[in-house]
Amino acid sequence: MVVEFALVMPIFLILVFGVIQYGLYFFAMQSGANAVGEVVRRMSVGDCQGAGTAQTLVYKRLGSATSAKTASGVTVTQSYTKDDGTTPASSPGEIGGTVMLTATFPTVNLHFPFIPVPNSGNVTRSATARIEDITAITGGCS
Repeated sequence: MVVEFALVMPIFLILVFGVIQYGLYFFAMQSGANAVGEVVRRMSVGDCQGAGTAQTLVYKRLGSATSAKTASGVTVTQSYTKDDGTTPASSPGEIGGTVMLTATFPTVNLHFPFIPVPNSGNVTRSATARIEDITAITGGCS
């Protein structure tokens, strides 16, 4: 009885802790997709046009899904495209074009032995939206 328990328990523990670790990783992926989607929608209507404000809002929306201590731990890149597919000369693009936001952030890694975390614990999420307005609204990105 004890021998069987000793043989089965390590496998069972690896399975349980693996489910916990991957659950946290998938939670971070879903939270990141929601955060980036919300911020890119705000950018498409004129809010959050600066990279710093977008970075701060993504960090706030991630909450416990990231292990970053400050907003600077979240890398945010934004790119604008005109309606004809070319890159505009300046931000925030033009109405009818698109804005793409990509965020990369670290997720919680519990450092369980024998359980690898995908992408070294970093999650990257992107979202694209059609630009509807380019007039910045004061205080609209909070």
